[in-house]
Amino acid sequence: MRLNKTCLIMILFITIAGDVTWNAGEAAPQFSLLQHGTKKQVSLNDFYGQIVILDFFSASCNRCLTAAWEIETGIQEFYKARSGNPHGIDVQVISINSDVSRPDDLSAFIEETGMNLVLENPRGDLLELYGGTTLPYLVIIDATGAEPEAFSPTMVYKQAGFDGVEKLYKIIDSINGLREQVMYDMKILPVSEADPLVTHDGIFDLSSLSASDVFVTETLAGYQYDGRKMDMDIAFSWRRSEVDYLSDYLINRREKKLAADRIGLQCNTRFSLDKSLAITAGAGFYDGYQTFRALWLNEYYRHIFDVLEELIGEMYGYKNARPRGYNISSGLRWEYLPDTGYVDAGISFQHDVVSPGYEMGVSVVRLRDRYNTKSGNLAFENVITRRLRTMAEFRIDDTTDRKLRFSIQGGLNYAMADNWVMRLNAGWSKENPGFRSKSISAVLERDWHGMWFVSLFGRYYEDTTEIDSAVLRVAAAPPLESYQAGMGLRRQGHSSFFKFTAVPCFTNYQRKPDRDKAFDRLYRDRDWLSVQFTYLHRF
Repeated sequence: MRLNKTCLIMILFITIAGDVTWNAGEAAPQFSLLQHGTKKQVSLNDFYGQIVILDFFSASCNRCLTAAWEIETGIQEFYKARSGNPHGIDVQVISINSDVSRPDDLSAFIEETGMNLVLENPRGDLLELYGGTTLPYLVIIDATGAEPEAFSPTMVYKQAGFDGVEKLYKIIDSINGLREQVMYDMKILPVSEADPLVTHDGIFDLSSLSASDVFVTETLAGYQYDGRKMDMDIAFSWRRSEVDYLSDYLINRREKKLAADRIGLQCNTRFSLDKSLAITAGAGFYDGYQTFRALWLNEYYRHIFDVLEELIGEMYGYKNARPRGYNISSGLRWEYLPDTGYVDAGISFQHDVVSPGYEMGVSVVRLRDRYNTKSGNLAFENVITRRLRTMAEFRIDDTTDRKLRFSIQGGLNYAMADNWVMRLNAGWSKENPGFRSKSISAVLERDWHGMWFVSLFGRYYEDTTEIDSAVLRVAAAPPLESYQAGMGLRRQGHSSFFKFTAVPCFTNYQRKPDRDKAFDRLYRDRDWLSVQFTYLHRF
């Protein structure tokens, strides 16, 4: 009940906070800029009688690459082949370089996207003059007055980011050269109701985690749909866990290789209520052991029962474990500042059937094997400048037979230079009695021409001890320290994406002198290697 009240307050805060709208019809600021590769000055006055699309970009912006290519092919070439829009008005795309870039990167970007007309404004002051704070940024200008004195060029549409050319078609086609008609058309064509391009993505992911006595692989196949009012992703996963088991109980030693499979299905959707507000929902299930440690502990208790039955005869109390679970979630996403400020609030419910521990004595007691976890989270994401983005998340978890767990996570993305980006993250958690954890991670990424990216990664994590109601305290994981350092390679194209990472990881556990030495084999220091390959294709 305590968690439900907290989540309800968060949802109400997001719901009543309000909406943000933008009014079309503003006069377009004049400009005169140098054309890339020439000494020619180009101004807005040169395009009277036309429809002008300003595409603000940076050569180091990956999203700008996709946007520029689609705008050049889907807008510039499309209307050029048709001699203008349906009213015979010429359409001109003007690409404006709005950030400092290396000359070779800018040249490669222009060649890759096929840009027709590029103007130089690396200081980005024209972007700010047109109301932009992030890239890419698009502006549609009605400059259809036959002469400069007919009527001033007017901004009829502005957009941060890019979600396809279909929306732009409707706006461009509605402009007919009549001042009154243009404004009327924009009133009956709200920006939030124009149809963006629908996309379909297929995803394949293969990852592995290996140590000298443990090998875990996971394969995921998914589908993503991105539409005007709804986004959806669905993923099926299969995990194989293998671990070497070695334990001595009384005079019996058992040594064997354990293996188990886990399957899972997860579906998440997002429905846009208007330009600034969306609701999210998700559901999923899994069947199988969540971790190799749970598989090992299940065999440990089976081993004890088998030995005792040999010595004293049939025993009662042991049941074969069948771990499984499901989850449901819902939330709200609110864009409280246009293109620069976002809030996410959500609640979720997780039901788990686990492989429990046993309390051995005159009678055998099987510990609880069913747990419910109710969670609430509140996250803020803000674009501070074109180079700096921050994130902060607060989370509360309420699990059966346990105290509340409070977690905080923060991060920032900073574009240090033309082709360098740094990402920092830090986290902290607390749960009584006695659990504390903290982590910090950093990623440094370098890109070439907005297509190839190489990253270096590092992470440190520590906790005091793990709280697990399903096993006896003596069997719970001891305090842990872990270190990770690795690198990754990815390529971003127009219709495909792939990423490869390799990350060594080192774990160090504190020993508990009063516990069964078998657990020291489970919670021993290990050197891990994590490898992941991801491929996405857009249809």
